[in-house]
Amino acid sequence: MEDSVNKLEQALGVKVVYSEKRFSRRNNVFFVEAVTATNVTQRYIIKEHVNSSTGNEVFILNALNKQGINVPDVIWHDNNIIIMPYIQGVLLVDLLIDIEIEEELWIGELAKWLRKLHGYMNISSQVCLCMSDLNLRNFIFDGRKFYGLDFESVCFYPPERDLGGICAFILNNHPMFENWKYRICNSLIRAYEALLPGGGSMTKLDHDAIWFYLIEELKAAAGRRANQRHYLNAKIEELSYNKFFGNE
Repeated sequence: MEDSVNKLEQALGVKVVYSEKRFSRRNNVFFVEAVTATNVTQRYIIKEHVNSSTGNEVFILNALNKQGINVPDVIWHDNNIIIMPYIQGVLLVDLLIDIEIEEELWIGELAKWLRKLHGYMNISSQVCLCMSDLNLRNFIFDGRKFYGLDFESVCFYPPERDLGGICAFILNNHPMFENWKYRICNSLIRAYEALLPGGGSMTKLDHDAIWFYLIEELKAAAGRRANQRHYLNAKIEELSYNKFFGNE
């Protein structure tokens, strides 16, 4: 941490007055407050890559920014750390239980963000740019728009992969498999479909594919979480395709 703070101070000509570690499974992430030479307080995020260099993520963030896709700006980087502005907002993991923020608003904005990402670098009519890690902590809502936060890598799949994957994360995040979460997932899929050509009157999404990727992500979660494996496998068995897509 100390080395990264020193790099920030030297690179930006500021003095760090406060820092704290933020949650991250793969890397070291720090929130930092610093004061400029003119006594203005600035907030930053420092991301230390633990098992990889920063080059790939910096390239992806810059490319997405140029396309107008909401991701953090890269202020400075070297081979080990990226310095980005702090984005004030609510993580998707917290939005699910935040009754202060209108649900319809953030669901619509999340659908718009995903649709915009999927519209960039289409390899074919069926395969597009997707997020490798759909963890709910990798999306933040600033009250008006969403940002994607983790781009160490990307992948190419049908858009249904991201929709099914993010719905799986929504369902198996605590509190798990609540009825209102099925409604949120259904609303997200419908909001995404409304953005497709035809305004939603004729969907091009494959619900069977969304279901496939949702179940695959739940199986992956069961594989990662030994203490919840039995419960997750039982929920996978009892999940209803018709209930999920609102056909009952």
